[in-house]
Amino acid sequence: MKLHRKDWFRVFLILVGGTVVNTWGITWIPFDKLSVSHFWWIIIARSASVLVSLIAIRIFCPAVLPRFGFGNKPKQFLISLGIVLFLMGPALLHTNYRHAGIAQIFESFVFALFIGIDEDFFSRGFMFGALERYGIWFAAIASSVHFGLLHLGNIVFGGQSAAYTIAQSVSAGAFGLLAAALMIYSGSIWVPILMHGLCDFPMQFDTGAQYTKMVTGGADWIAVGGDLVIYSGIAWVLITWANVEKRERLIRRWQLAS
Repeated sequence: MKLHRKDWFRVFLILVGGTVVNTWGITWIPFDKLSVSHFWWIIIARSASVLVSLIAIRIFCPAVLPRFGFGNKPKQFLISLGIVLFLMGPALLHTNYRHAGIAQIFESFVFALFIGIDEDFFSRGFMFGALERYGIWFAAIASSVHFGLLHLGNIVFGGQSAAYTIAQSVSAGAFGLLAAALMIYSGSIWVPILMHGLCDFPMQFDTGAQYTKMVTGGADWIAVGGDLVIYSGIAWVLITWANVEKRERLIRRWQLAS
């Protein structure tokens, strides 16, 4: 689908406006002043962000709400779960759980899962949904590039080195494309949310020294290149298998009717 000047202006407003309200606007609310533990104020803050995303989806792109169920394609759903476990399994198996109790493991998983719920409701729910009228591929690529660029803020707010953060942004963009493809193929946003949670879960067991050393170091461009090739390749296959042409025709028909 060819985008005209007014379409590009709308896309710009979606990307910038969504970022300002959901990503930066939420940070002005002093959740850290609540008399609760660090775990709970993070959960509360991310829940508020999720609520903002849901409101935006309900107002601007309610057609995507069926994806917040578990879809009606059990075969594709199971295949998608298999892909997630295949990609995330090695990191989970090599995580050091030795000094962690059951309660800490459960809390760490919930914490990581809320990261996925928050960020995927925004990027795969609202961003992708608002851009989907311009085509599945455009929405997948644009929302994924935007998701990657959001990580650049970690240079300022996350205490990360520029080299590590730039590499992280590239990997995150490829990860976002795969997440969008899994959602399209399975028909459910919960598949990429699970992948996102499992991806962030092992990091919860790094010590402070290990984490600081990692994020303040250099970039592993070989690993980044691997992520880019593998994630993008799987995403291309999944979106192609999802019968994009049929979906595109339905979107155009919806546009003409509205």
